[in-house]
Amino acid sequence: MNRFTLPRTLIVFGAVSSIICSLVTSASYAQKPAPTPDDVIRVNTNLVQVRVVVTDRKGQLVDNLKQDDFEILENGKPQSVSFFTVERTLGGQSGQVADQPVTADPNQPARPTTPARPVRTIVLFVDTLHLSSVSFVRAKQQLKKFVDEQVTDQDVVAIVTTSDSLGLLQQFHRDKRMMKYAIDKISLFSRPTTYFTPFLAARVRNDDAQALGVATQIMSVEEYARMMAPPPGVVMARAKQILSEEAVLRRSTLQMLKAVSERMSDMPGQRMIAFMSDGFTLLDEGSSEHDDFVAATSRAARSGVMIYTFNPQGLSVPVEFTAAVPLGGIAFSSYMAESRMDQQDLLRNLATDTGGQAYLNSNDIPAQLKKMLDGNSLYYAFAYYPDDKEGKKFRKVTVRLKNHPEYKVRTQKGYLPAKEEISEVATTPQQKLFKAMIAPLVSTGLGVTTTANFLEREDDDSQVTLQIHLDGHLVQYETENQKLRLNCEAVVVIFDKAGKMALTFSEPITASFNPEQLEKGKQNGYRYAKRIKLSPGLYQLRVGIRDVNSGLMGTSTSWVTVPDLNSKKMTLSGLFLGKEVPTDPGANSQKPPLPTIIAGQTAFKLREPILYRFVLYNAPTDPEAQSNLMLRVEVLQSEKVVYAGDWQSLTPHTVRSDRTGIELGGQLKIGAEPGIYTLRVTVRDQKNKHTAEQSMDLELEP
Repeated sequence: MNRFTLPRTLIVFGAVSSIICSLVTSASYAQKPAPTPDDVIRVNTNLVQVRVVVTDRKGQLVDNLKQDDFEILENGKPQSVSFFTVERTLGGQSGQVADQPVTADPNQPARPTTPARPVRTIVLFVDTLHLSSVSFVRAKQQLKKFVDEQVTDQDVVAIVTTSDSLGLLQQFHRDKRMMKYAIDKISLFSRPTTYFTPFLAARVRNDDAQALGVATQIMSVEEYARMMAPPPGVVMARAKQILSEEAVLRRSTLQMLKAVSERMSDMPGQRMIAFMSDGFTLLDEGSSEHDDFVAATSRAARSGVMIYTFNPQGLSVPVEFTAAVPLGGIAFSSYMAESRMDQQDLLRNLATDTGGQAYLNSNDIPAQLKKMLDGNSLYYAFAYYPDDKEGKKFRKVTVRLKNHPEYKVRTQKGYLPAKEEISEVATTPQQKLFKAMIAPLVSTGLGVTTTANFLEREDDDSQVTLQIHLDGHLVQYETENQKLRLNCEAVVVIFDKAGKMALTFSEPITASFNPEQLEKGKQNGYRYAKRIKLSPGLYQLRVGIRDVNSGLMGTSTSWVTVPDLNSKKMTLSGLFLGKEVPTDPGANSQKPPLPTIIAGQTAFKLREPILYRFVLYNAPTDPEAQSNLMLRVEVLQSEKVVYAGDWQSLTPHTVRSDRTGIELGGQLKIGAEPGIYTLRVTVRDQKNKHTAEQSMDLELEP
């Protein structure tokens, strides 16, 4: 079995040019419904939009209230209402809307939708930076059920994530098949599992002696195999690293929420964000960092957006009481419980500050999402122009009913006025592309998706493989010497855990095609691979591609963690999937062609051989100790295991070894229905029970 190859440039069809066709289908992108003029309302950005839900003592929605029944105050001062309306939707009556079953095949033509003006704008926001693997799977399952059962033709819906880009699938649309396909395509940002939580890290940095003791125990088990207890200075440094990385992830999440709310200010009807997350902390070095949180909730408040929060963990056994936990004791249990409460407090505040609600302890997310819709099936919409003389301090918004003290009013709590940002106007194409790249929301003028995986090799000083997929349908091709030419520019900007620019580079992406090759390129798209040298740490990679011929741009974001292999902890590289391609043995060779693995493929035909490769680092070098290492391969769809291999020794899976690690691999044929699956590999040390795990999503096509 040959070592897999990782191309340093874009590969297209195996032609002499440096570009080859990706096998990932992009046919689904072509089904994107065109927006109608009635889908968008333009509003003045200085206008404050307020959505108000009124319920009686039984929790029933109150109808037939007039503008004169309300009083809106900002910092206690009455406001002059410029706009008022009563809005009603079908609520949970989705069964009366769908007159035809919806298929899950994204390649089938979309059924024409009624061009009625939508009355609800919904963003299904999956916080992939702050979800456990179990929560992530549950969120995807239940969101698809919600789309099937509750989304109506009154709704426009977008699927948004924090850690990866869905390309054109991230746009607002009404096609249920595309919504479910987008949900299926969401990938989780894999982070190392640890009980050293950001909450505990904040307590350690705040000189909490008991927290330091618990953190020391955790590090002893997780990083030193109980062989020693790390000194306090090492524990303090680890706590600082955890908080630094969490600050970057938190800031990215809240900036994305802010950007989504800003975009929704132009959208029609009731505006709701369903935020799926396990939650995160606002603590930072012993204090609370609220600026990004206030900016996000303020933008939602000014845009009339209500945020509803959902914790996919639901009702589950606290982690400190499970058998798998390697520690015990009252102090450990206390910090785990406080960490959980700290995360949930964030979710509660995010909802209540924007007029939404938090649903945190339920295993039935679709039922809670239905409550969100039903609770907004009748609402009152106001808009007013605030007094600029109030300055830039936080402004409390109060909505009162003059003659109905028995009614309950739910709305946003207030907002911080937008800052006047003076930025240099982008004039050149390169400046415009860079500006689009650093924006929280991706640009979808071109369909661009990316992945970044850790891989360190003995003969390569790079640590990360960046792979970019460019949809071939929206690119404009120019004619040159009786061939059609692709002419694009790729720009990559990498930010480190402190949010500082660590690296930036650009490269041209060019190729020439005959008509047959071009048709394959449009169908399958193009994949570009680049090896990047990065030191250990957390990184955000922002990628932009500009079509030089048309001026269209597309951007994408991905995250990667480069582990510190000096820690001696057993670690896996990223998981690379691909197919086997025969190579030319040469005219004079009598040996049969050896296979080459083209890494980077993520879509396969049913029963097509799927080859996988990864590297195991910090494995024991002693042959007897290595004999304790076992490998298991599994294939999952959602939470269901569709294939579970036996635990096997590493020997039959070993491709090669060097001073860096052991390269492992194998081949699978999955006989299952078309859909999105997860390939998971686990290496376990049978003696000390340490495990290392890696997974990657793949798609099976008919």
